[in-house]
Amino acid sequence: MKVVLSGSTGFIGGEVLTQCLNHPSITSVLVFTRRDPGDLAENPKVKVIIVKDFTSYDELIINELESADAAIWCMGTFNGDERVDIKYPLTFIKTIKTRPPGSTHFRYVQLGGAFTEPPPKEGQKERSLWFYVTGRRVRGAAEAKVLESAEDGSQSGFTVYVVKPGAVLPKDGALLQRCLLGDSLSIRINELGATMVDLAVQGNEQKVFHNQEIIKHGRKLQEESI
Repeated sequence: MKVVLSGSTGFIGGEVLTQCLNHPSITSVLVFTRRDPGDLAENPKVKVIIVKDFTSYDELIINELESADAAIWCMGTFNGDERVDIKYPLTFIKTIKTRPPGSTHFRYVQLGGAFTEPPPKEGQKERSLWFYVTGRRVRGAAEAKVLESAEDGSQSGFTVYVVKPGAVLPKDGALLQRCLLGDSLSIRINELGATMVDLAVQGNEQKVFHNQEIIKHGRKLQEESI
């Protein structure tokens, strides 16, 4: 199985990459990056693609995507950059949906957030927010548009999943933060990574996973692997 990964140099993306490399069903990881990944390119399971413009893919990248089975999109910003948070993933999705007929069913997993703000429905006003206002609105709009991309009926072989974690904590340590925040507001990075990779590999009937649902799913996967 061939999985595309963006944002591999980040805290969450790095964990997802590690779990992809350790997953027996994943034979190839196509890493999209904007800068030299260093020793990562030496891993036989990894193919690094330097992407200079995430709003336009060249023929080389398009050819690579024709044989891909899934993508995990971890690239994003906290301050709300519409180009990065909305245009980048939508361009990727649009490219995937132009693959030739008969291509394998494609699963797309989007990293969202627990505190993102969805666009108001028709006739409603925007809610007042007190912190990270732009970032929460932009990322909320991104989640909505990504989910809509799977509902337009243009390609039946395309499924979208959105995970919405709270505060992401290290696998070990951060005990005080964990106690203070609990399962409703925080999650360990290994639980998040396990859930995202499993959605890419196995899929699920549920399309949106909130923090406690991610924890439950991740812990179940970890118990099954023991």
